[in-house]
Amino acid sequence: MKTLKACLVSLFIPLCAPAATMPEAMLILDASGSMMGAAGGQTKIDAAKAVLAQVVPAVAPEVKIGLAAYGHRRPNDCADIEILVPPGNEDRAAVLARIAAMQPRGMTPISAAVTQVADLLKGRDAETTIVLVSDGQETCGGDPCATVKALKAAGVKFVMHVVGFDVTEEDKAQLACIAEAGGGRYFGASDAAGLLAAMQAVNQEIAQKVEQAKTQVVQQATGLGKLRIAVPESALQSLKGFRIVRKSSGKVVKEGELPAADSTHPLMSGDYSLTLLFANPNYQPPTEMPLGDFTVVKGGTAAMELGALVFNIAEELKEAPVEAIIVSESGADREVLRILPHGNDYYLFKPKALLPGTCDVSFLYRRCEKPSKVAAGLGVAAGQETVLTLDSGILVTRPGETRVRGWDLLPAGGGEPVLSIRRGFDNEEPLWRPFPVPPGTYDLILKVSDMDEDLPAGEGIAIEAGRTVRFDTGL
Repeated sequence: MKTLKACLVSLFIPLCAPAATMPEAMLILDASGSMMGAAGGQTKIDAAKAVLAQVVPAVAPEVKIGLAAYGHRRPNDCADIEILVPPGNEDRAAVLARIAAMQPRGMTPISAAVTQVADLLKGRDAETTIVLVSDGQETCGGDPCATVKALKAAGVKFVMHVVGFDVTEEDKAQLACIAEAGGGRYFGASDAAGLLAAMQAVNQEIAQKVEQAKTQVVQQATGLGKLRIAVPESALQSLKGFRIVRKSSGKVVKEGELPAADSTHPLMSGDYSLTLLFANPNYQPPTEMPLGDFTVVKGGTAAMELGALVFNIAEELKEAPVEAIIVSESGADREVLRILPHGNDYYLFKPKALLPGTCDVSFLYRRCEKPSKVAAGLGVAAGQETVLTLDSGILVTRPGETRVRGWDLLPAGGGEPVLSIRRGFDNEEPLWRPFPVPPGTYDLILKVSDMDEDLPAGEGIAIEAGRTVRFDTGL
């Protein structure tokens, strides 16, 4: 999740400076006939319309947006490409209205569509973020990957992200190549939720470019700079403090508690790294979370702005035997933070400061080797709280006489277990504890002592939001 990188912005107060060139955005939407296919209980075009109705208004107000589409007017016509809203437009309502009116009909001329858009960008000072949303590869004989490489080599200022919406592996290969050639990222999405997560990640990147564009440099009399650290007020509950290290020498130049949710720290000019320190009980040393590197210049302020992950757990699920909370970068499985109870869960579910981006959250349960994912694709924004609500789960009741050594909870019909719970050699802990489980339909497999075969104890167990299912195996 590159979106979990440090939100570092060097800010300087200008006495007299030219206006910065703001980044722009251009959306290319696939409206070919295949967009009438289903994805997650609705047509792909309806899912795209609903997602873009959320995403377009959320783009930073400084960013101008254009819109192009293909396949939306005529079937079997590879020339059916239209610039619906030209680049540099400030009318968001016009963009949304043209998207809402689209009806998929035709082909997928990706190469020609990208060429038409790029022709309009030639000579523009601003870098344009192009986002292609497509549910398949080129169907008009073009080579879009080569086209994008040639346009970049010609000096057109753009970066190109691609969202593959419910595509095959063959389609993905071409679409991912387009993104790589365009210096951008490829996102896979199977339904509206996946598409929304991808578009929000792009929005976050554009927002960071806006902040960078606001950076202006002037001469200052002082020889010092500053670091500003800002976290939501609630996140202070779990923080022990912070540490600043000078990169050139490895020396700790400052370590201590944050005096407030928004604080400023004077530093000499140079390159530094910042680490947050999370408090632990029972006199355990703090848990460290590196936030990244930053540069301080004379008279300037580098800013580290974080969001917070807040846990909202149903009362009956607080007895879950959680041995670790693991926060990972979405899509990359890179662990960002691991919090342990250390024999006392006082800090375990306190709000956690995190860098802006998209993350997954997993719980590692007692005597379990593999963490269980409880939430995916959580968006964290600077200065805001992201609430993770865990109010659905399962509690398997203890059988009367049958000795059980473990059980697995799988998605109905099969797949990787959502939970794999095993007893200890000396007792049955934690088999009969409650466990948070995302809403859905599941099968329960029992592993009975002295039996080689697993027992399918429950099929089609419906777990709804706001409910903890107490399941009786009948044994």
